[in-house]
Order: sequence, then structure tokens, then C-alpha cells
Amino acid sequence: MRDFIFNIKSYLKEYNYIWKYKLIWCLPLIIFLASLDWISKAIVVKQMVLDGAGVTFIPNFIGFQYVINPGAAYGMNAGNLSLAISIAALVTLFLIGVFIFIKNKYWLIPINLMVAGSVANLLGRAWAPATNKGIKGGVVDFLKFEFSFFGSDSYIFNLADAWVSIAVGIIILILIVYVILEIIELVMRKKDKDKYEFYCDIQNRKQILFEVYYQKFNFKKEEKMTYKQYLKSNQELSKTWKEYKQKG
Repeated sequence: MRDFIFNIKSYLKEYNYIWKYKLIWCLPLIIFLASLDWISKAIVVKQMVLDGAGVTFIPNFIGFQYVINPGAAYGMNAGNLSLAISIAALVTLFLIGVFIFIKNKYWLIPINLMVAGSVANLLGRAWAPATNKGIKGGVVDFLKFEFSFFGSDSYIFNLADAWVSIAVGIIILILIVYVILEIIELVMRKKDKDKYEFYCDIQNRKQILFEVYYQKFNFKKEEKMTYKQYLKSNQELSKTWKEYKQKG
């Protein structure tokens, strides 16, 4: 058991979390998206009447209607506030965990959106006004589609919900791209094994370059790789692959 715990500790200590990338690119995006959601909610709370009539923003597309949703996204579990908050907290913690450990820059795009949306809604419950029934801990929702597409006009949501929905769309898109790439690689492997192995080597070297550069902040000048050098090395790898394809 001690060996197991020691191995886990060693793994976590040696794991490359690419903190530099997450602090430079991901965290500012998450803060911006969460802040945008909170600002929009604050404006709605100040300017609109709770449970009042809806206001059209773009005719036949989207409008505003201010409600307090005690449930989860799109009104789920609205009848059980404690369950909704518990689920929201667990989902947020899970997403933060995924964010910490994932190091694929493409998968980090939707994860950033999901973390921003989840955190924004969870923390937004702390300052959201009570419902007209006096229930505290809900979420400010105010966006409503004015067209019907699989019941889209029956939901009222906010920007944080939109971030999560966009993230799901990006995940689906990434999966489609990955499937296409897998098919291309499979065809390449059957057609030209050497070409396939060279391609895999280039991709691995690109990933290693990415992880090494974004592993951590390095303040020692003699060991520091500049962003310009990183881009140049990445471009050289792409050029090498392009030249190899042309020769083939």
C-alpha cells in the first residue's frame, strides 16, 4: 500500500501539467468568459423585472426574459435546490480536475468553456436574488430563443449555459475530426508504412515540443526557450513533413 501511495505521489509530482500554457492562455479565457457572464447577469438584475414579460432582441431569433432558475442548466432539477447545487458543485470539481490533468491543446478549448460556464453559474448562485417565492441560491437566466427547434423556445438560459453548449458542440466537432484523421492514418499505414511512421514521429515531436515549452515558467536565461524559437521549431517540423510528402 505504501508503494502504491508513493507511486501515485511520484506520478503527480513528475506529471507535466503544462501550467505555463494554462496560465497564459486558458486561465485568462476562463476569467473573461465567467466575468462576461456575471456582468450580463448583473445588468439583467438591475435593468429587468423578475418574471416579467419577455423582450425581443433579434426578432424570430432571441430575446430577453429575466427569471431565477433554482435548478441546474436549462431548468433541470428545478424542484430540488440542494440536489441541483450538489450536482453543479460535483460537475465543477470534475471539470477542474480534467482541466488540471489534460494537456492536449485542442481538448482544452471546450474544457475551458465548460469550466468557465460551470464556475460562473455555481458562484453566481451566491449573489443571485431570491425568486418571487423567496428561494435563494438560484441562477439568473435571461436568454430565450424565439424559434422552435426541438423545444428550444421552452428554455431560458444564460451565457454560462451557452459556453457549456458551445463546448459540447466543439467536442463533437473534435471527435469528428479525430475520426477522419484516424481513417486517414489507417489508409496511410496500409498504403505506406514508412510514411505513416514518419508522420507519427513528426506528430510526437510536435507534442513533445509543445509540452516542453509550456511545462513551466523558466526564468533561467541559459535554459529558456523563447516563444519565437518555439514557433520556429514547430514550423520546421511541419516543413520537414511537407518536404517528405513531396518526395514521396
